[in-house]
Amino acid sequence: MTNALVVGGGIGGLTTALALAQEGHRVTVVEQAPRFEAVGSGIVLAPNAVHVLRRLGVDLTGIGRVIDRSEVRPATGRAWFVADLAGSDGPTVGVPRPALHAALAEALPASVEIVHGRRVEAVEPVASADGTGARVAARWGETVRHVDVVIGADGLRSAVREIVVGPRRLRYSGTTCWRGFTPWSGGATAVEAWGTGTRVGVVPTGGGSAYYYLVRTAPQGEPGPTEVSTIRRWFAGYEGVAGRVIEALEALPPLHHDLIELDRPVWGSGRVLLLGDAAHAMTPNQGQGAAMAIEDALAVALALRGGVDGALERYARMRSRRVRRVQLSSRLIGRVAHTGGPRVARMRDAVLGLAPATSGGRAVRRLVAPGIALAARSAPAE
Repeated sequence: MTNALVVGGGIGGLTTALALAQEGHRVTVVEQAPRFEAVGSGIVLAPNAVHVLRRLGVDLTGIGRVIDRSEVRPATGRAWFVADLAGSDGPTVGVPRPALHAALAEALPASVEIVHGRRVEAVEPVASADGTGARVAARWGETVRHVDVVIGADGLRSAVREIVVGPRRLRYSGTTCWRGFTPWSGGATAVEAWGTGTRVGVVPTGGGSAYYYLVRTAPQGEPGPTEVSTIRRWFAGYEGVAGRVIEALEALPPLHHDLIELDRPVWGSGRVLLLGDAAHAMTPNQGQGAAMAIEDALAVALALRGGVDGALERYARMRSRRVRRVQLSSRLIGRVAHTGGPRVARMRDAVLGLAPATSGGRAVRRLVAPGIALAARSAPAE
């Protein structure tokens, strides 16, 4: 039995712990927060993520809202891209992030050890006590744990990544984002609208609410506004659902952060594997950040079927091309959406208006297909 240490108890970390436990590994999760708390806003689970979660037995019943349709459109006028999401690929679900996290925690078997309130401070290779091979020593506080493999799932500013591969360049996207929830009595259509240097997204999440996000071109680290009237002014001129969300704001959005990504993916070193944002933080322009971490979790479990030795290479082969493609296409979407002033935005709108609206559905199918195929791989080991 392999002893695995998962560093980070977010969505990627808990999905990894679940996948590894189902493969028969002994799993410990170390999370620096003192407890699992209901934090965060909304998340889109595209079919690739849903298929992996179902494969792992995560019960999504009653969580979120199934999205039937998605649209990308200008601030005013008809939609450029429309995707019918009720097809054969499987459901797309808008979910409050805390609800998904709770479902993952609930799915973990009792055999998974959870250590809260500790930050891993050291990770280094050591010889095993019986001399049969290398192991990894991880330290948090006064505790030193010798394990067979460490999985760093500790986010954009990963301490594990810093320890095992050194500093890696973080790239500011040029945009900053506000997020929150708004009352929702509309249908099951997710909408993203593009203005000049701004975007507004609305995703139904069930329970009479929708998750919204507001993205604006801004210098990195610029303080957010102190009055909601400033947000309304920055995001003026939107019609339809996006405009109604802006008009309905009664207070500043609860979450605000710059959109920062890892310049290029890095998968780990030796017996230390990285996943999710620790390996490939990307802009959320395709709603695939969490989905990539969920796919990573299953890929780690599959890679370890061949043993710990060589697992990193097997894992990287499974994930490198797929993840890099999603990361770069997400980066490109952000550039197209936010480059230039009003004149460039008008030109962009005119060009995008020439594309067949149905091309959005084809793009979604291409995006999710590799993840669905990953979930369909051979059944878990007995």
